Amino acid sequence: MIQKAHKMGLLTTPYAFNQHEAIEMAKVGADIIVAHMGLTTTGSIGAKTAVSLDESVIRVQAIAEAAHSINPNVIVLCHGGMQVTSKVLWMYI
Repeated sequence: MIQKAHKMGLLTTPYAFNQHEAIEMAKVGADIIVAHMGLTTTGSIGAKTAVSLDESVIRVQAIAEAAHSINPNVIVLCHGGMQVTSKVLWMYI
């Protein structure tokens, strides 16, 4: 589906839950790969458990490196997991 949408000139933004999925999505032309870290801990779902922020950083980096090994120009975003506040975010910038 992503490959077909890419060939039609549509912007493609598939989720990837691991490195293998990131590689496969990059191979078929995904424009933006969304590294998914699981349910968000706030909002309407408000999951009670989540991958730690430290583990999320490691996982997102691994997904990004995998995607960039196929297409160095692919954009990688992250979604889900632990809610990050501005007080926490500065430690990772």
